This record gives sequence, C-alpha cells and structure tokens, in this order.
Amino acid sequence: MRRLWVLLLILLLPQAGATSFHVPERSVIYQVMVDRFYDGNASNNGPFYDPSHSNYRMYWGGDLEGLIEKLDYIKSLGITEIWISPINDNINTLAYGSAPYHGYWPRDFKRIEEHFGTWETFRKLVEEAEKRGMCIIVDYVPNHSNPTSDGEFGKLYDNGTLITNYLYDAEKAVINPYTGSREYIYHHNGGISEWYGFQLKYANLYDLADFNQHNPFVDSYLKEGAELFLKAGACGFRIDAVKHMDLGWLETFYLYLYSRSSVPLFIYGEYYNLDPSRTDDLYFFYQYSNVTSLLSIPVRGKIANTFAYGGSFESLARDLEEYYSTFVYPNKAVNFLDNHDLVRFLNMNPDKNRFHMALALTMTLPGIPVIYYGDESYLVSKDGKGDPYNRPMMVFNNTTEAARIIRTLAELRKRNDALAYGDFRTIHAEYSLWVFRRDFGNHSLVVVLNEGDDKNLSLALDWGDGTYTDVINGINMTVKDGNAILHAPKDSVLVFHREGVQKKPLIGSITPYSAQPGNLVALAGASFGRTGRVIVGGKEAQIINWSDDLIIFRVPEVETGSPWADVYIKTNYGESNRVKLRYYRKDVIPVLVAVKGSDLQGYLWIRGNAPELAEPMPLIKSSTGYYFTVVPLPEGVPFEVEILDGLPWEGLVSTGKVYHGVANWTTLLEPGPLPRPTTTTTSTTTTTTTTSTSTTTTTTHTTTSTSLSSTTTTSKITTSSSSTTTTTTSETTTSSSSSPSSSSSSSTTTTGQKGGICGPSSVLLMAFLPLLKRRG
Repeated sequence: MRRLWVLLLILLLPQAGATSFHVPERSVIYQVMVDRFYDGNASNNGPFYDPSHSNYRMYWGGDLEGLIEKLDYIKSLGITEIWISPINDNINTLAYGSAPYHGYWPRDFKRIEEHFGTWETFRKLVEEAEKRGMCIIVDYVPNHSNPTSDGEFGKLYDNGTLITNYLYDAEKAVINPYTGSREYIYHHNGGISEWYGFQLKYANLYDLADFNQHNPFVDSYLKEGAELFLKAGACGFRIDAVKHMDLGWLETFYLYLYSRSSVPLFIYGEYYNLDPSRTDDLYFFYQYSNVTSLLSIPVRGKIANTFAYGGSFESLARDLEEYYSTFVYPNKAVNFLDNHDLVRFLNMNPDKNRFHMALALTMTLPGIPVIYYGDESYLVSKDGKGDPYNRPMMVFNNTTEAARIIRTLAELRKRNDALAYGDFRTIHAEYSLWVFRRDFGNHSLVVVLNEGDDKNLSLALDWGDGTYTDVINGINMTVKDGNAILHAPKDSVLVFHREGVQKKPLIGSITPYSAQPGNLVALAGASFGRTGRVIVGGKEAQIINWSDDLIIFRVPEVETGSPWADVYIKTNYGESNRVKLRYYRKDVIPVLVAVKGSDLQGYLWIRGNAPELAEPMPLIKSSTGYYFTVVPLPEGVPFEVEILDGLPWEGLVSTGKVYHGVANWTTLLEPGPLPRPTTTTTSTTTTTTTTSTSTTTTTTHTTTSTSLSSTTTTSKITTSSSSTTTTTTSETTTSSSSSPSSSSSSSTTTTGQKGGICGPSSVLLMAFLPLLKRRG
C-alpha cells in the first residue's frame, strides 16, 4: 500500500524526479569531491589532467561514472545520502595556476562539467543510487561564477549561449541609488575587505564574480539551473556561501525549489565562520532566520581542537549546548569532522584513537552527520595540510575501525529515535570525562567520552533495571533502582541505547520546515498509526502518504500574521506534540526595501505586519544614505514595518518609527502607518484598490539581446528607462521583465509555473482508484 501511495505521489506531480524521500535526521551523508574519488571514464580526463596525482591543482580523473562504480562501497558504510561537489560546467582554462577541479568556478549553470560527465550520466547516478536506497545531494553555487581577473574573467553562459563576462558587464553597471551598489549581472564593488555589512553581501569573495541576484535575469537563471537537478532526481542541495547573499533572496530561492520538487526537499547552507561567537550577521542567521539547515562550521573547530590538541570537555559541552540552543531545529544541523575547506583531523593529530572519538561524537550529537570521503580509510595527504592538500585521491578501505564505527552508528540512527530526533543534555562533565544523554519519547541514548585514564562510573539514570551494551566496544552498563554502573576505558566513546514502545503519536522531524501553500512537507516520528489528520495553522492538510513513522502532506493556505504555523497530527491514539513550520504566502518575490536614513541611526532592524516580516531583519546602511534589506513578500501586497534598534543578544528596542509601502521588486518606504483602503475601482480586466497615499518609484523595462559575440543571442538580461507611478494592487497579474541593477528602482511581477493535478496525471489517478479500494 505504501509503495502505491509513493507511485501516486510521483504521478500527481508533472515535474517529478526519480527520487523517493529520505528522512534527513535518520540519514548519514557521505561527502564526495568528484574529481578525487574514482576515474570511471578515462576519455574525459583532459585537458589539465595530471595522471601522477602530484599536482593538487590539476584534474585527477574522478567523474560521475567512477562514483557510480563505487556506490556499493559507499552503501557498505550505512550511507543514505551522497553530497557531491559542484558539477556545473566550470571554466575551460587555468586561473591562478589551478584548474577548476573542485567545481566552484562555474560558467554555465545549465550544463554539466565535461570532465565529470553529462546530464545523462547524472540521471544514471541518481537511478543507481536509488536502487541501493541512497539519494544524491548536489552542491550548488548561486553566490558567484568564476574569477574576475584571471581564467575566463567571469564569463557566463546560459546553456551554451554566451551572456557576459565581468569586464563587459562592468560597462553596463550602474549605481543602485538605494544600496549604493554598482551592479548589473554582477556586483562591481571590489573585493571583500570588511567582513560585515555591505561588503559581506555585495563585494567579490576571493575575486570571484559576485552575482547580483536582484537582477531578474540572474534570479531566474540561478533558480532554473537548480531546478534542472530536481528534474534529474536530486533529493537535496548544499548551498555554497549563503553568508554572502541576501537572506531575503535565499528565502525565495528555497521556496522556488520546494515548490518544484516531487518530494519534500532537504536543503542546507554553508555559512562559513570558524567561531560561534556572537557577531551581528551570524547571530541573526541563527537566532531569527532559521529558514534552512546549516553546516556546523562554527563548532567543528572546537570539536577537532579538543580531541587533536587537548582541552576541557566541560568547556566543549557548554559551547555545544549554547550553539544548538540557537536553532529552532537543532537536529537539522549538519555536523562534520572533516571537509574540503579545513585541515583533515589526521593532519592535525595522527592518533587514530582520538580520531575515532571525535568521529563518534560527531555522529551522536544533535544533527545529521557528514562523513568526508576517505575518513573511513584514514585518508590524509603527506604533501601538506590545508586546501588543496585536504583533497587527495581516494583510497578505498571499508574494513577499518573507523569504517566499523561509521557503519555501526549509521545503523543505530535508523532504529533509535533518540539518535535521530532526541534532545541533548549533559548529565556529567569534568575536564577529561563527559556524559550526555538524548531522549525522544521512549527511546534513549547515553554517550560516554573519556579522554583520561580508565574510570569506573556511577550515574543516576532512569532506565529500567537490566544490562545495556555499548554498540562500539561491547562494554556493559548495569542499571538497578535508577543507578547505572559502568567502566569507561581510556580514550574511548561508549554509546548505550534503549528502545521502548511509544504509545502516543510523536513528531520528531519536519522537512522542509519552511514552506508555502502547495509545498510537500514530511513529518517523521513514531506511532502515527495507519491514518489520521494533519493540522497546519488550524487548517487540515491534504495527505499524500501516511505510515506509522512518516507522513507526507501538502501545505494548506492559512491566515496568520505569525512567521510560524503550528503543525500536529490527530489520530485514534490521540494528538501529537506540536512542531513549527515557517510559513510564507504564495508567489513571494525578493523585495528590495529601502528607507531614507536622514533621521535614523544605530544598528537597525525592521519587523512588519506580514508573516514573512514578523521576525526582525537587519538593515544595511548604504553609501547613498539609505537603509535597506531584501525581504520575501507577495508582489503587490501592502505592508507596514517598525524600526528597531540594538543587538539581537541584548534585545531589540523599538525606535517608535513606522513606515509603510507596497511590495514590488524595489520599494521605497514612506513614513507613517499603512493607510486603510479608501476607494475601490473595478474594471473588466483589473481591480485596483488604493492602498496608500504614498508614491513608489516604478520602472518600465525593455527586454534586449546581450552577447559578447557578433551572433545575435536571446537572453533575459534587461535594460530600463525610469518612470514614476503611483503603486496600486491588482487582481490581474501581468508578467514583465526588469533589471533593478540598471535603474534607481523597479517594479516587476514574476510569475512562476504552478503545478496542478489535472491532465494526464489525474487520468492515471482514476485508473488506480480500484486498486486503492482493493488494497485498503
């Protein structure tokens, strides 16, 4: 019956891929740098190929066909999701003496890098992984293209058609009067020298051509490029460099992908910061946004340093507890010990016992663990430590102690709800000894880490009387009358678990936890029974699939001013706990909101009367005297915001200033609260309601063809001429193109394709109804 429902789910969605849903919290991710994994097709190795594997800046031959050949090896580790390095087409030359073997210098977001394969190869990878119960997560790079001052100088293509390069684009760039950014397709504001505020978002990261995502062509281009991977069956995305893009644009990007995925989609971002200290931008991303998962980069260093160089477990426990407390869903954090940007642990300290301890901790903390390729085989370079030496050619060995630990904890994650969904609290800590527990319903986990000498422990523990065996070393723990007795050897990690019966429905996971009406969302947990109802913000949701531990539903449209909608289920066994869904209305666009700064000062935020604005968003002060940010709002919707001042960890205080506007591609806010509608005019084609006495600058645009070659090419890049009109709301929407990078401000409607259940899919559904009756 469950398989039939999954098949129906695929039939109901015209753009469905080949992927089935994997609960992220029950998964272990394996990160692969494609070029350094396995050479499955020698014909695509050149140019810039080094067969000796001694020049770390050349291609070494790894490709998608090689990855396909090694899927059984990856599966042997208990892996369920494979994160592959970027495979979009990269530059065809060297830059700074290096080939783009890593994939982070893209030139065409609609094509696959020829060194790695083709779209056909990628689809085969997805299919073969799915046969083995695994799925593919794609690393995607929407922040930038390729170097501006070497190589191909920021050349950009749209499925083979040349669009621009950085120098040519600079000739068309103009100053945005609200942000102060010089921009067209790219930003032209130099390189980042100040790692905060304006430069963090609008300057070039390490000389890479920084996209102006608020240009409508760039906005559509990046979203369409990612959608191609969905159509080919990808089950998720790792988004590069989210630190350097406007969160408001990222939110619309995520929602676009959620709306086009055939299954609930898992996305996580890379916010690169090695320190979890409270800094304005980083703390905001954790404290208020919480719109998607993040890699646990800020605490990885503390974990690695503690085990590699020594340190206090008491301090580590406090740091980790504080870090996870900043998330709405700490179990969605993506944890890792090694990755492609940081020195491998075994280059920090070659002691394998310490490596095993750090690895086991990473796999038992709240969150989804990532195994970097070769961790299981103790892969480490003897030629150097950091980038690029943390990317040696793969050595295959799944018989090591590290491989056994990975396999054991991966299997435990699939059956122990506490490891997947549980809370996190320390029950004993001292300098070299740490004991923490995790609980979810009637499932529990106790983890003991001992860096010091052998130690006998007696702990208060509310488990039933009996003997419990550690899954890693086979050491027993005896519990009697609420007291646990155990022996912890030196340099060891012990993992004890118990699985009791859960009688009432209990939700442990929601994926994704940001969504808008019509999106598919999954609930995972325990004791859901065979049927029931899902309630979202007080509305009943359409059920797509229901089983005892997994429900897939479609988000209904709800009325709310809150950013979070409560989600829970009702069954014959009772109501479940409530979890939160970050709720957005339909058809949001990235709105550049600006306010004159003549009478404003301080570290300013806005908070508004719309669900998308109900949590504070920081403003950036521009060189032109405005404060601005990008927010996701439905086009044409009137809104009102108050200005707040302060730092998030000290508390934000209202300035008493209120502004209002109407959501368009660019909106200059006017002082005062939002006026109530006063007149309504109706015609046969549009309904126009006067919502404000304010005037908003609007721009009319003309689509042009742009190319560096003499051949005429079609593209969505636009130029503009300005005109000022009074903003109104309209029931009839007209599609148009705009280029905010070329004008002082702009107003545009972006209309996305809406998937329905009519047509051939509904015919197929009708054909299956008799089967449903018989199988029910």
